[in-house]
Amino acid sequence: MNKILIFAALFSFLILGCKKKEKSSDTGLSGAYELEKQVLDRGGKDSIIKRTQVKIYTDRNYVYASIVPDSSVGFGVGTYTLDSANRLQEHSIYTSRALDSSLTYNLEITRKPDGFTQVIPDFATVKGVKYALKEEYKKFPPADTSLLDGLWKMEKTYTIKGKDTIPTDVTQYKIFWGGHFIFIHRFVQNKEKNIFKNGFGTGVFTFSNDTLREEEQISNYRLLQGNKFTVKVTMNGHDEYTQVINSATNGQSVEIYKRVK
Repeated sequence: MNKILIFAALFSFLILGCKKKEKSSDTGLSGAYELEKQVLDRGGKDSIIKRTQVKIYTDRNYVYASIVPDSSVGFGVGTYTLDSANRLQEHSIYTSRALDSSLTYNLEITRKPDGFTQVIPDFATVKGVKYALKEEYKKFPPADTSLLDGLWKMEKTYTIKGKDTIPTDVTQYKIFWGGHFIFIHRFVQNKEKNIFKNGFGTGVFTFSNDTLREEEQISNYRLLQGNKFTVKVTMNGHDEYTQVINSATNGQSVEIYKRVK
């Protein structure tokens, strides 16, 4: 009887310990956000930057994508940690400026009921002048969770036209979380002239019965913005999926994604 009681006590301790660990790993920051205001502090002089930007935090990763009035696209993908003092540290995996060069940003977070404010106090120093960046975000209403929630990298993509299989040279990441998504990519637009193009799309989605339904709300591509798409998805376990898009004019597009852990 004593052995049974001891085993029961140990089992309860392990359960409580696991629950406590899971709770401590939840930063409370996860969600999809829209940039409301971006201010660049240049040595005490503020300048408001016109920028449309969306950012998603999962429990461990983030993706942001933005476009400015001249149609330039910027984005970043990475991991993050947030401590109890609301000090946020972001470690980039891939960005529109530095590509796969690793960068670390230290931010200060102020939470609000409907979002948060973040400040990068040491954003840059140019000719002895210190720059700080302040951003105000508003949270989108969350929706249901799904099997796709998380960060994914496209490992392979190709187009089938008749008997021809045409590979595509592109770097693409996609993040799903709480009914919202962002994809970002960079591809070769002109190989001979070494010209690349950055692109992104963001919106809302649902996923059920192997069917992904997306509504593109913001994108640098006019063809995507405001449109709805239905895509057939095949899950290859928990950490890989394949999606197929059929087009009467462009053939069949196949994309294979793997989860970024």
